Amino acid sequence: MAIGERIPMVDSVSRVTGAMDYALDLELPGMLHAKLLRSPYAHARIARIDASKARELPGVQAVLTGPDLLAREDIVRTFGLFIRDQAAVALDKVRHVGEPVAAVAARDARIAQRAIDLIEVEYEELPAVFDVEEALRPGAPILHDGPRLLASRRPDILARQPGFEGTNTIHLFTQRKGDIAAGFAAADVVVERTYSSPAVGHVPFEPHVAVAQWGRDGLTVWASTQAPHWVGAELANMFRIPVSRVRVIVTTLGGGYGAKIDPSIEPIVALLAQQARRPVRLALDRDEEFKTHTKHAARVRVRTGALRDGTLVAHEATCWYNGGAFSKETPEKIFRGYASMGPYRVPNVHVDSYGVYTNVVPSAAFRGFGIPQMSWAHEGQMDVLADELGLDPLELRLHNVLVPGDTFSTGERIDEDLHYPALLRDAADRIGWGGERSTRAGTKVRAKGLATIIKGMSAFPSTSFVKMNVDGSLNVQTSSVEMGQGALTALAQIAAHEATVPVERVRMSTPDTAHTPWDQMSAASRTTNSMGRAIRAAVVDVKSQLLEMAAVRLEIAAADLEVVDGMVRAKGSPDKALPFGALVGMTRVGNVLGRGDYLAVAHLDTETGQGIGSPQWHPAVCAVE
Repeated sequence: MAIGERIPMVDSVSRVTGAMDYALDLELPGMLHAKLLRSPYAHARIARIDASKARELPGVQAVLTGPDLLAREDIVRTFGLFIRDQAAVALDKVRHVGEPVAAVAARDARIAQRAIDLIEVEYEELPAVFDVEEALRPGAPILHDGPRLLASRRPDILARQPGFEGTNTIHLFTQRKGDIAAGFAAADVVVERTYSSPAVGHVPFEPHVAVAQWGRDGLTVWASTQAPHWVGAELANMFRIPVSRVRVIVTTLGGGYGAKIDPSIEPIVALLAQQARRPVRLALDRDEEFKTHTKHAARVRVRTGALRDGTLVAHEATCWYNGGAFSKETPEKIFRGYASMGPYRVPNVHVDSYGVYTNVVPSAAFRGFGIPQMSWAHEGQMDVLADELGLDPLELRLHNVLVPGDTFSTGERIDEDLHYPALLRDAADRIGWGGERSTRAGTKVRAKGLATIIKGMSAFPSTSFVKMNVDGSLNVQTSSVEMGQGALTALAQIAAHEATVPVERVRMSTPDTAHTPWDQMSAASRTTNSMGRAIRAAVVDVKSQLLEMAAVRLEIAAADLEVVDGMVRAKGSPDKALPFGALVGMTRVGNVLGRGDYLAVAHLDTETGQGIGSPQWHPAVCAVE
């Protein structure tokens, strides 16, 4: 049926005609517009803040400052997916240039900006730290003092947290496999290098935007978020209300790339809307995007031991992920240190992977979720090692790359065929690898390069509800976020294929946490696999119910029936059949409901790094000339 067919995206018409609904376009009666005052300092104590002139400006309906939050005992003042260390606006000090210090909601954006300009702030500048290694040294300025408020639903990830209080260590992941000292003792060649990669802006076309409105039933937020249920849970915790009273709606996203997973501006608009008793909209300007989230800058120190024939025998790495001013997803991000040796067989492994607080813009997930930083290090190291051994970089990789039956750094046996040898040879052939790999003609250099990576995927739960209607059409309820990647189309194809109906008969929902079931987030290469399996299970649930109904009506055992082309029929007797719609109509309840859940298994010990690192491993090889 639909799987394997080339079909238009299910939302293609609304996309190309401009009819697509974005949170950026939402208008509500009486809606106010918000602006932010941001810190000019990387690290400073707020000695005084006076917003009285802003409050008095005609057209201003709400003003939010740190003292306003500190005066409230009815809320949890900080939020965060793993460590609640960030406030909607700075409470007592600022920790990065651009951190929100105050927020204003006014009749229009111009008035809001005028009010922002009237707010007076006096700062006492503090020593700042920007380098990850310096931040971990004794005597470094500490960004977050006192005990940490933990938020994660996965306490195993944060088991070490109490030991990091009073330091700039966000979290530490360690990996130990084999005997690292023996591995280096056996090595003929040892190479050590340090590799750095910079912060990068996500720059989705659509900026961060959120609209919040309070009503009798609670809080409703329209947001450009990749994780609506996660955001809803954080807002419920902040306002000390049941999750059932927080509704997060996502129509579609104009790109995300990981920048829109963590809560950021949603708490601000919710607080302003509560104060103003009117809906409030905040849409960041393009320059504000660069002050909100970035990719983690990273530094990776790698020491590699190899035999003369190129066999890898030891890998030691220290990885520093720069988390910036707040923890965000860094406690989980640093687990990607498991990939610091790349997709290679290495019997002896010793990895320390740190997440580090510094006075820069907080880091968030970015395409590849921590893997590109490791790839830059391990592939650079492989080229250096090839030069040291006098080996062809392609042959060195082919000699060590994982094949089925090998054991990865996590201790798990790789049984799936990752195709690395074939991928490497094919990529090399496409650029004519061999002979001279670099030539110079005057000031111009022509060169060839190869790289290979291994990437895991997140193992979070997904749930879907499916409704078979009286006309045989299908509604699929999912909280997967469409952000241009074609998720709704792929998921509709899966539903249509399993239900044996045309994809045109399938209607996909968009996330609305009041109605669509739980999904952790749309990110980390997981949506088609995880939500797709949940949808398939939900359709199978519906089909099993239809088979039982048909068995009664046709007086044929369910085992002797089959589902084909939107109907249930007797095997070998196509004339004995009932369409889905007719079966649903016979129930006299209007529809048949199915539920599907999927939870992949993945768990690594935080001290040894051994276990299952990913429910599925993704290989890739790149060749460049």
